[in-house]
Amino acid sequence: MEHASMRAADTSAPVGFWGPPTSTIDWCELNYEHSFYIAEFWNTVSNSLFVLLGLYGLCRSIKMGFEPRFHLQFIGVMVTGFGSAMFHGTLQHVYQQCDETPMVWAMLVWIYIVYNNEIEQIPVKHASTYVIAFLTTIGVIFTAIHAIYRFTTVFQVFFGVLAVLTCARLCMHYAEVKDQRARAVARSYVTSALIGFAFWMMDYHYCHTLRGLPVNPQGHAWWHIFMGVSSYHGPIFMQYVRMEQLKRKVRIHDTCLGIQTIVVEENGAPEKPKQL
Repeated sequence: MEHASMRAADTSAPVGFWGPPTSTIDWCELNYEHSFYIAEFWNTVSNSLFVLLGLYGLCRSIKMGFEPRFHLQFIGVMVTGFGSAMFHGTLQHVYQQCDETPMVWAMLVWIYIVYNNEIEQIPVKHASTYVIAFLTTIGVIFTAIHAIYRFTTVFQVFFGVLAVLTCARLCMHYAEVKDQRARAVARSYVTSALIGFAFWMMDYHYCHTLRGLPVNPQGHAWWHIFMGVSSYHGPIFMQYVRMEQLKRKVRIHDTCLGIQTIVVEENGAPEKPKQL
């Protein structure tokens, strides 16, 4: 019902370069209000934070010598940002898939990262390989079914379940970490996600009310911004956890831009990764 009402609210909006929306969701931002070529301007440009933080995290992860799974997670953050920009910039269903599908794949990688300690303890030879194959199969099945049936609610519920599973395990990691700066990064991961989700809910369910305000607060754009921060801080915290597990000397460092990053001391740099 919310989808229909939100779409109905946009029927009088101008049709831009990409034509009428074919996506299953049309967000609260007015279509083509700021550009003939960008359907939802603020919802599009706000994805730049995913790309920038993902790229920075990837470069730092490679430089510090972390396992490939962390590289893959930051790549997933960047791909999600690009895909989301394509979706909001066009409101075409094919590009909606480019937004939602990478979100699920990135979350599957995140599950592997957060539960890696348990995976390593499975008393089965090559257990990590089996887990990777299982998660990959889930991703492939979801991608195929999602492309065929175009379900939105199922995607949202599935993504939410994955998020809860990872958050529950991350809270256990949080309880084991004593460094206050690392704990602050973990808290930022959770609080940023919750604030972003509140903006998402506001934009999704109360569009008609927001449209009546003098200025549209652009709730979905704020969802992107807060989730961009959350998607960056989560892997940073787990990199810290990983180094503690390996008994490496590691610290959280503030850059000149105010961005937290992780520094592995030279005499405590991780060995060449033996697994994903």
